[in-house]
Amino acid sequence: MQEQRIWQKYIRLTSSSLLTATVLVAPSFAADTNKMQIQGESLLAQVPDSCRQVIARNGLNVRRQPTANSEAVGIIGSSRNVTIQNLGENGWVPITAPIQGYVYGGFLGMCEAATAPPPTNCRQVAAVRGINVHQAPSTDGESLGVVANGRRVTIESLGTEGWVPITVPLRGYVQAENLAYCS
Repeated sequence: MQEQRIWQKYIRLTSSSLLTATVLVAPSFAADTNKMQIQGESLLAQVPDSCRQVIARNGLNVRRQPTANSEAVGIIGSSRNVTIQNLGENGWVPITAPIQGYVYGGFLGMCEAATAPPPTNCRQVAAVRGINVHQAPSTDGESLGVVANGRRVTIESLGTEGWVPITVPLRGYVQAENLAYCS
C-alpha cells in the first residue's frame, strides 16, 4: 500500500512538472508563410515548412484542444517528425500527422532536410513489440494480427481520434502513436 502511495505521488509530481514546463516554455520556431502551399485547410505534407521535429526529450503529448488541460490523444516520441497545419495561436500548433490534434510549439524544432520524400502513405511501425491491427478504431475491436517493429505499412488516410486506417500488410486500424514516417 505504501509503494502505491509513493508511486501515485511520483506520478502527480511528474505530471505537474511537465504541465508547468509545457505552459511556460515559449515557441522556438518560425516559418516563412510565403512559402507555404495550402490545399483545403491543410498544408501539403511534402512542403518543408509544414514539417517539424519533436525536440522534447521524453516525447510530446498531443491534445484534443489547444490547452494544457485538454485530453491527451497520444504521445509522439522525441526526434519524430510531425506535420503542422499552421503556426497556431498562443503557442499551440495544430498537427495533422502522425496524430491529429494540438501540441505545444515550444517543443518543436525544424525538420532535417531529406533528399527525396518517401511516399505520403508510407509509415513504419515504431513500437518495440509491434502493433495490433484492429477491425475497428478501438482497442475493444477484434484484433486481426500484429505488425512487427520496423515493418512498413500503407495508410489509407491520416485517420482520426488517434487511429489510422491501414491497407498493407493487413487491412484495419492501428494507433497512430506507434507509427513513424518511412525513412
